[in-house]
Amino acid sequence: MSISHDDVMGVLAEIFEDLGDELEIDTVDLGPEQHLVDLGMESISLVYLISELQQHFGLGDRVFRALREEGRLLNEMTVGDIVNAVVRVSARDCA
Repeated sequence: MSISHDDVMGVLAEIFEDLGDELEIDTVDLGPEQHLVDLGMESISLVYLISELQQHFGLGDRVFRALREEGRLLNEMTVGDIVNAVVRVSARDCA
């Protein structure tokens, strides 16, 4: 099953809503260009976010591994980076 950007954004919005007290975000305005640190996200929240996405889409730890291979730091990552990583990993699974 192929996972779309919209699928991931929908799940992300739910996760960000769960993290609402910890983050500075209005999920209505959530967009791919937003940097995670600008949303108030810390490393532990990022781990939770990625874990929830992996679990929701049944991706094991492949998103963590893909992001680690890219070598991106939290302060450089955007919402779009996370979405694209999930879509890429799921596309590899379908290939």
